[in-house]
Amino acid sequence: MPKPRPEPHANDARQTLLEGLARYAYQYRPEQPFTLASGATSPEYLDCRLALSHPCVLAAAAKLLCDSLQRNAEAVGGLTMGADPVAVAVSLHSLQQPERLRWFTVRKEPKGHGQGRRVEGDITAGTSVVIVEDVTTSGSSALNAVGALRAFGAHVVEVVSVVDREVGGLAAVAEVVGPNVPVHALVTRSDVRAAWDTLHASPGNGI
Repeated sequence: MPKPRPEPHANDARQTLLEGLARYAYQYRPEQPFTLASGATSPEYLDCRLALSHPCVLAAAAKLLCDSLQRNAEAVGGLTMGADPVAVAVSLHSLQQPERLRWFTVRKEPKGHGQGRRVEGDITAGTSVVIVEDVTTSGSSALNAVGALRAFGAHVVEVVSVVDREVGGLAAVAEVVGPNVPVHALVTRSDVRAAWDTLHASPGNGI
């Protein structure tokens, strides 16, 4: 039977996000560790796309991210495809804000035809941008986007991850972007694990 959807919390977007991540994204398999993109193995795995495919979870992430921004920006985006749903959701949520954010995406490789762009969207050299990603492990995806955007001439003003896996990725990004660019996450792996433990400890949670 399908798993019950996480109930949205009208006044607590962070709780909604954590419940969605715990229910759909977090997996724990110590008997058969997962191989991560870095090549390392871990008993835990976070597939944020599974959680962010649910509208109430994606909406909660967008609200939290908009509320967390520390710098003025004109556009939001990151490396395809992990950043794409978050960037679109944040752009839509910004319709409720005084300052609206366009969304963009960064290709992993330059387009092989047309203008050959890596950065797609209505941004130009000098545009102030926020880079987002769904989960940060090594920080390589965010840094890939930083490099492409700076080469394009955009001004990176902030980097935000939905989940920090707490293995040094955010620190690696912060070292590259410099002290004047805020780098932070909405929640951490520890937060998601605690929410997962709570779900498994609660009778009738449907898991």
